[in-house]
Amino acid sequence: MEIAVLYIAAFLLGSIPTAYIIGMLVKGIDLRRYGSGNVGANNVNQHVGKKWMVVQALSDLLVKGAGSIWLSVYAAGVPWDSPLVVGPPLLVMAGNNWSPFLKFQGGRGLGVAAGTLLAFSPLIFAIALFIYFGGCLLHRAGAAVWALAALLSLPVLAFLVPDGLKMLEGLTMVWYCLGVVGLALLKRLLANWSPLPGDLPRRKVIFNRLVRDRDIDDRAQWVERIPGATG
Repeated sequence: MEIAVLYIAAFLLGSIPTAYIIGMLVKGIDLRRYGSGNVGANNVNQHVGKKWMVVQALSDLLVKGAGSIWLSVYAAGVPWDSPLVVGPPLLVMAGNNWSPFLKFQGGRGLGVAAGTLLAFSPLIFAIALFIYFGGCLLHRAGAAVWALAALLSLPVLAFLVPDGLKMLEGLTMVWYCLGVVGLALLKRLLANWSPLPGDLPRRKVIFNRLVRDRDIDDRAQWVERIPGATG
């Protein structure tokens, strides 16, 4: 019963639409109708402001991500070596991606996932971060591609990093990272339930969603979209 309550609480914690709240309070806008439509840090940065992106990112990283694990271990008493400890962070990410408060729309969950990695293994977190930011320095416009590369590296890193350098032992960390990858890719593919554009081939849109995290090739046109704009 206590585990069930913990899991429900984790999903509800993840479901709190922080970016949406920031957009409404600061600019009076619904971020789902702007830019990528993503209710997350990047869209906050694009349409609300950089300092508010920092607030959003820290919320995902420390409150939802790492916080869900610390709550499970130190408040609910779930042992680090128990497979049950991976439930709350996955449910937090699911709640963030498909919030019942936003008609099951939401963010991409990568900030939340990063926070859980910080709690489970700072080394894996640091390597994944290096892959992402290192790639972005080489090709800034390919941020979504490098985010995908960092994401797909997680199960491999979880397998290679010794047990002494991560809180989850054996294959538990590998299975957890596979769960993170699955949730992130599913979110990219569904794209907040947006219908596939009728003027582009289906395969092209699916490729763009999974690899570029958008429907069209032009990133600037995608992230700068506003309600009522044409083109």
